[in-house]
Amino acid sequence: MSIFTIWACDSVKVPAKIQVHFLEMEPNASDFVWTVEGNIYQVDYHLNNRHTTSYYDKQGLWLETETEITVEELAHDVLQTLKTKMGEYSIVDIELVNTRNGETLYEVDLKKGGKIYDILFDPTGKILRKKI
Repeated sequence: MSIFTIWACDSVKVPAKIQVHFLEMEPNASDFVWTVEGNIYQVDYHLNNRHTTSYYDKQGLWLETETEITVEELAHDVLQTLKTKMGEYSIVDIELVNTRNGETLYEVDLKKGGKIYDILFDPTGKILRKKI
């Protein structure tokens, strides 16, 4: 068994247990880059030709994965909420979020008046979080 080291930005070492857990979860990932913010390890990578980001805590436990998706892949109810409540916003980015506790959520970045809004939806279209 070979152990390798991946260096994050600012030369911060990512513990081997986190790297191994990531590679076990996503053996087909490519072009991965690690960063660390506080006690959270973030890895950006490509999987199935999509930009994907996964987050791990300092113990190496997976927290969540965000995968870029298209408008056509949004849950119908989320799309309806966007059309009825946020029609004056323009979509910047959409991500499918899979969490450690099994939830599937949708994170949509919207732009209006020069500001970017980060909005988190559940599959029924309910807004769980809205921040600038």
